[in-house]
Amino acid sequence: MNDKAIRWFLAAIGIFYLLNFLGLLPARSAAVLMLMYPSVGNGFQGELMMLLQDAWLVVGMQLGAVGVLALWALREPIRYAGIIPVVVFIEIFDAMWDVYSMVLSSETLWFGLTTLAIHLVWIIWGISLWRQVGDRLSQPHAVDAERN
Repeated sequence: MNDKAIRWFLAAIGIFYLLNFLGLLPARSAAVLMLMYPSVGNGFQGELMMLLQDAWLVVGMQLGAVGVLALWALREPIRYAGIIPVVVFIEIFDAMWDVYSMVLSSETLWFGLTTLAIHLVWIIWGISLWRQVGDRLSQPHAVDAERN
């Protein structure tokens, strides 16, 4: 495995997370939230809507921060490969949130299943890549070779 595989992952997740951040800005999030939760369109406006948008903005800011870090890590991918398990855990948590939202919070089924599939792609890709990184670093003198 070479750094190219890690670079692809870091670039893809970095861009994806930054797009999530932009999509969750209050000026844009109302339309997305109405798709996710149809009850939002049925009188869930004013301060309640602002609270929902603010809560999702925090999620977007956290994803955006990890996205910026992932893009910054492109400079030395193997050195910052530790971002990979962070992404895996974020995606596992977000997948659990989607299941909860579909079952108990009236999230639109098609939207929840779509985002669940996206989470699974990131989880599978991240775990596969992390195993390769572990194999690479467990080889004798692998760390010394990476520094040179």
